[in-house]
Amino acid sequence: MTTKEKSEQSTDKNNQTNSLNLALIGGVVGAGIGLLSSPGTSKKVMKSLSESEVMRSAGKELKRTAQEIVMEQAINSFRQTASEYMSGGGFLPKKRNEQQEDQQDKSKEEESSQEQSSSEYDEIKEENKQLSDRLERIEEMLKNLVESKK
Repeated sequence: MTTKEKSEQSTDKNNQTNSLNLALIGGVVGAGIGLLSSPGTSKKVMKSLSESEVMRSAGKELKRTAQEIVMEQAINSFRQTASEYMSGGGFLPKKRNEQQEDQQDKSKEEESSQEQSSSEYDEIKEENKQLSDRLERIEEMLKNLVESKK
């Protein structure tokens, strides 16, 4: 038997298994719909499901999960609102013009901080040069001192 024939047989088996699974699922779904569509039987089924311990625990777990999701969303919303308020946004939503003005103010602040950082950089660079010169003079003095002691 070749590998091609083996792969075809395994594919056929998988298709048969999938077909059987789909038939079983269809049967279960059909039976469920049939039971729930008749008024007397649906009431009995619902009553037995509500009295079932499995359904109670599943319901409690679903409730707990839903509460956790809602709590997490509320916390994230609160954090976002607080960060907007702390950054000067306030609680009320801003109008479009105010948002544009804020963006212009921020860009002006960034430009001024860039200019300031550039001037600070130049000052630090000059100070570094002066320190380097001083260090060279001190090294030269130490060298002269060592030579004079010999």
